[in-house]
Amino acid sequence: MVNILVVDDEPMICKGVATILKQSKLDINEVFIAYNGFEALDFIHLEKIDLVFTDIQMEKMNGIELIENIFLEDPSIPIVILSAHGEFEYAQKAIRFGAKEYLVKPITPPHLISVVTKLLKEKEEKGQRFANWEGSRSLPGHMTHETNYYLNELVTGTIHESEVSTIKETLNNSMNGTYFSMLTIKLSLERGGIHDQAISTLKDRSLLKYAALNIMEETASQWSHLIFNNHNSTFTLLLQITEEESRGSMRVNQLLMVAQMIHTNLLKYLNVKSQIGISRIHEGIMQWPVMFKEALESLTCCETNKDHYMFYIEDKDSMNANPDVTNAGGDEANNRIVYEAKVYIEGHFCDKGLKLQDIADAVHLSPNYLSYLFKKVMGTNIWDYVTKLRMEEGKRLILTTDKRRYEISEEIGYESPEHFSKIFKKHFGINISEVKQTGA
Repeated sequence: MVNILVVDDEPMICKGVATILKQSKLDINEVFIAYNGFEALDFIHLEKIDLVFTDIQMEKMNGIELIENIFLEDPSIPIVILSAHGEFEYAQKAIRFGAKEYLVKPITPPHLISVVTKLLKEKEEKGQRFANWEGSRSLPGHMTHETNYYLNELVTGTIHESEVSTIKETLNNSMNGTYFSMLTIKLSLERGGIHDQAISTLKDRSLLKYAALNIMEETASQWSHLIFNNHNSTFTLLLQITEEESRGSMRVNQLLMVAQMIHTNLLKYLNVKSQIGISRIHEGIMQWPVMFKEALESLTCCETNKDHYMFYIEDKDSMNANPDVTNAGGDEANNRIVYEAKVYIEGHFCDKGLKLQDIADAVHLSPNYLSYLFKKVMGTNIWDYVTKLRMEEGKRLILTTDKRRYEISEEIGYESPEHFSKIFKKHFGINISEVKQTGA
């Protein structure tokens, strides 16, 4: 049975969609309702969610931001956009960022049910497309052996301005944009395949590598991109980024999201582990060698942090730029960063709209790397820690003050007293009224 999350700041839309789903013959366990993106993320953190419907235009956190945050948590969750007329461009951007479908309001019950049926079936059966990997040796259409050699030569040397137009023509004008980034992906091919068996022959390694390449190709299909083989079970993904996507926190989160999706899909469908190094976004083809170097440098961080699978170059630079961290031992440096994050959280956990990005910005790391360090040092993830502090403060206020539920929920960072009650019951296992009665 599946759990579905519906996110919309219009209660009638949420309740309408939930009613249609509950009355359908779909194998649904529960339909959760969130009235903003922050409530939605609480459900993502606390429940096993199999499908998300979200409005695109919401205050505080819009649909695009929510999709980014969900994909950083679990890129395997299918997301459907609920869009009003006139938002087609926005909905298309959401599709590019990983949403599977968009539905135009008002939504008819048959259409809604057919979309849910299709997406849940796709999620369940997606791995079957790679079940015959033993027999697949096809390269993606753009990757001839000549192109692969050409790209490796470009990124390992230097590129002169006079060569740019020739490079564009040689690559069939597929990379005509301004902004680019590179992800270098190292595969671990000792084990893998549908049955997760030991890979002991050259033939099996080669076939598994082709299957992995096709998964990476499909994962990156929403972006203008090229993938080329660097040998030694390492590939580089060259992404073309729009000007809008090259600015603000979106620029980092988008790269992390693509890396997360690649890592997850390789592990889920082929049982192949991977490590991924991520460059900055740079302007111009002449910067391709710089990006390749940054991606390789980031990849080396995975070798020294073997329990983490992806690094962004600015995380490495942030560590090196801090003399206290650089001079400290590895564990001491990690503890110091996590301590700083804890101090920030403990001073801001009651803030409405607190995001993982805010905490990461406070310690000058990417959300992904901070999440990894926090879990490694604290043994719990960041959002569970935020929720724990909020719940403990909420319980204290219930037991020591006469404040009403809506006042307490407001004070500890929740928009809705109903949502506060749900999280409280999930966290402590008892209702707020029971806490008041028992005094414990």
